[in-house]
Amino acid sequence: MIAIFEPRDGVPFWHDEWMRRNRRRVNPYLATAVAMCAIVLLSLAGTAYLAAVMNRRAKEDLLARLAPLAAAIDGTPDIDEARVEGRYDGQIAIGRVANAPGGFGRLFHVELVDAAGGQGWEWSSLPDKKRPDPVRTFEGDGALRERLGIDFDEVATVVPDDRAQRFGFLYDPDAGMVRLTREMRSRLDIPDAETFRAQLETLRRIGEANRRAQSPNDVSCCK
Repeated sequence: MIAIFEPRDGVPFWHDEWMRRNRRRVNPYLATAVAMCAIVLLSLAGTAYLAAVMNRRAKEDLLARLAPLAAAIDGTPDIDEARVEGRYDGQIAIGRVANAPGGFGRLFHVELVDAAGGQGWEWSSLPDKKRPDPVRTFEGDGALRERLGIDFDEVATVVPDDRAQRFGFLYDPDAGMVRLTREMRSRLDIPDAETFRAQLETLRRIGEANRRAQSPNDVSCCK
């Protein structure tokens, strides 16, 4: 006859014996706390991984938008600073993302270094929900405005959908540059290379007019 042994008849392993002896000693509250800690750690690890993936994708998307602008001005994109810098028609040209005053929203600046001294000025265009036409104003000396001789309604068309956009042109004598500033509607609301070059050409023409206006008696200023 073949003897049949039940599991209880076998020799127990040492850890089975240890578990039987210590089963009643495990604190259920401690076990629950350990389990919760494990869950929290797994959640943190998952969150960190997702954040890293999203950050990498955001940088890849930003590079895809900035690289064509950098190529248009023979410059290089800086992903960390969200800007490109190069030269347009021999002048230092910059395109960059910046935080709006107060941290509400973002702006995209197109800048061309064109120092002319003199007085600063700013022309802005703001849409108004209560009227069909945007509110457009010039801040600066009235006589200077006349000397500029710029048809701002015409140059504004270099901004796509200009009548619905919040943007403006300005001259900053301290920084020595002319600038186009536009409110970004989304994180990647960056112009394409063709629009970017058209905006730089507009700034170049504005810079010439500004030099004439700032030095009306200097006939050599714009030659």
